[in-house]
Amino acid sequence: MAEIKAALKEGGKKGIDLQGMSDMGGVKYFNVVLESANGDVELISKVLEGMNAEVDEAAEERRGGAGDLGKLLLSAGDKTLALLCNIPKVLQETRPEVTMAEWVDTVVKAAGGPVASREETDTTIKVLINGDAEKELFPLKMRDAAQTAGFAWLREKGLLPDQDSDDDYIPDPEAAGVDW
Repeated sequence: MAEIKAALKEGGKKGIDLQGMSDMGGVKYFNVVLESANGDVELISKVLEGMNAEVDEAAEERRGGAGDLGKLLLSAGDKTLALLCNIPKVLQETRPEVTMAEWVDTVVKAAGGPVASREETDTTIKVLINGDAEKELFPLKMRDAAQTAGFAWLREKGLLPDQDSDDDYIPDPEAAGVDW
């Protein structure tokens, strides 16, 4: 139960950070590295639940609010890498060329490990990838490779502001623990 609470809390905090970065910089798609989910598909789902929760404006600490943003969550455990891609319907309609399947396939290929499971709905894809120490497939290294590939894919699709652009404020993703 403590793991679920930690996952919901991390999701809520990262969700409000993502929404703030989106409001300031206009970015709608993010790769997000997680700490609490420990390579577990069910826990990564709880992080997403916390991210997408409606913001309670009366609450002492604001959380959630990222339900309208596209996200690829990455969580490395000791033996597995869990991925969860979420693109809300409104973004799917406004940018139909940006597909969850292509985004996920790009990062899965970069991770390099064998896929243990893959579940798809209209707005999410969950993938669990097994590590293999004998083949030097370590989940943490796999996550880093997947994150790099996901970032490159977002840039290739024109979903991130140009690095040379002086016109837009580009928030520091490191401050929020996010790699967009």
